Order: sequence, then C-alpha cells, then structure tokens
Amino acid sequence: MNEDFNENVVSLLQRLLPLISSIVLLLLAYLPVNVAAFNNMRPDLGLACIYFWVLHRPDLFNLTSIVVLGIVDMVISSALPGASLLAYLTMYVLLYNTQKFFNAKPFVVIWYGFIALSLATLIVKWLVVSIYYSTFLPLSMLMFCYLIGVAVYPLVSAVLAFVQNKFIQDEAL
Repeated sequence: MNEDFNENVVSLLQRLLPLISSIVLLLLAYLPVNVAAFNNMRPDLGLACIYFWVLHRPDLFNLTSIVVLGIVDMVISSALPGASLLAYLTMYVLLYNTQKFFNAKPFVVIWYGFIALSLATLIVKWLVVSIYYSTFLPLSMLMFCYLIGVAVYPLVSAVLAFVQNKFIQDEAL
C-alpha cells in the first residue's frame, strides 16, 4: 500500500515537472535586477518554456498547463491582464499547427522556429496592448526583450532538457 502511494506521488510529480519547471523559470525572470535599465526589459521565458515543452513533451504540457502558466505570469507581472495568456495561447496554436515540421530536426532548426514563432507571438501581444491603450506603443523595448529571449533560449532549452532527461522517466508515467 505504501509503495503504491509512493509510486503514485512520484508519477504525479513527474507529470507536473514541466509545469513546475516552467513556473520556476518564469519566477526567475521576474527577479529584480540591480540595473535600472534592465528592470523593465525581461525575456519572456514563459514563451521559451511553452515552445520547448509543447515541442518535446506535448503529453505532459498541455493547454491546461499553458493556462496555469499564463495566470501565474499575469499575477506576477505588471502587464495588461490577460496579455501574456493571450501570447501563450497564440504560441500554442502556432506551434501546434507547425509541430510536425520540427520533429527530429537539429537544434538550429528548432531555434529558428522559436525565433519566428516568438516574434509572431510578441507582435500579437504588442497589437493587443496597443489597441487597449489606443496608441501604438514603441517597438524598441519589445524588440530588445525579444532579442534577449532569442539569445537566452539555448540556455533555457538546455536547462529544460536536463530536467526532462534526468527527472522524467516514461516508464513511471
């Protein structure tokens, strides 16, 4: 009885590990930086996590996980409520429709896919926020955050790949 309970808990934790690791990385992105210019410019690590997990483990990171991640981002950020959730759902829809193209491709192709899909997602988010405020917001800060996110994606991908390879075992699921 006790062994069955332990196996069930381990299996549940392994199924929740993609969401938990994404939330941890999202919280790390919002840590205050002691440089005034970079306090408002943060890479959208949520997009990187969604891209990685939906591409590599869509069985463990589904639409529910994306909504939970979007709500966590909405709670901790000072952005327009729902804008990040809309961006995350946009990334999911774009990736879901192009996922077959990225299967079994080298990392460079996957990274180029992230570059293209995250740009499209951030433009949608920028348009929604601009419509809400009835003015086109400057693109300079958005592009800087986008470039930081593109540059950080290989590191985020390596961390998430380590989590996947080390802690998620398909036999226990």
